[in-house]
Amino acid sequence: MENSIERIERNGKILAIVTRAKALQELEQSGKSMLFVSPDEFSFQVGIHNRPKGDICTPHVHIPFSQLTNFPVQEFFYIISGSVKIDIYNPDDNNYDLKVSEVTINEGDSIILNCGHGFTFLEDNTKVIELKQGPYRGRENEKRDVKETNKEGDYI
Repeated sequence: MENSIERIERNGKILAIVTRAKALQELEQSGKSMLFVSPDEFSFQVGIHNRPKGDICTPHVHIPFSQLTNFPVQEFFYIISGSVKIDIYNPDDNNYDLKVSEVTINEGDSIILNCGHGFTFLEDNTKVIELKQGPYRGRENEKRDVKETNKEGDYI
């Protein structure tokens, strides 16, 4: 699974996890029925499944968290069709404006984002499913636009 699940890291922090479309084939070949690609400490848990007909997950409900403070907002994107270039921004020292990496994800790929980011859609009619924590608090309470800097920290 190491070839189909990519972690983008900086200074020991996971910024993004890309799950390539071929991960499900690799999961099937491994003989495993499921794999969580996100680490246990992520606020957004993402797993992939490859299960046979008749397999059962025991019916259950999830217990609400009693209290969340400084809860990190993570996002998940699944590319139905097309491709997207994603710019990854530095989460260190409250300087979210330094672009540290970029990755292109294609049809069937997905990504969990744990950092600042920007998108460029590379094909017409690119179709994407996006998931993030709610409730939605309004743009003014949800986002701060990035002012891109160079490696010296000077705004471009």
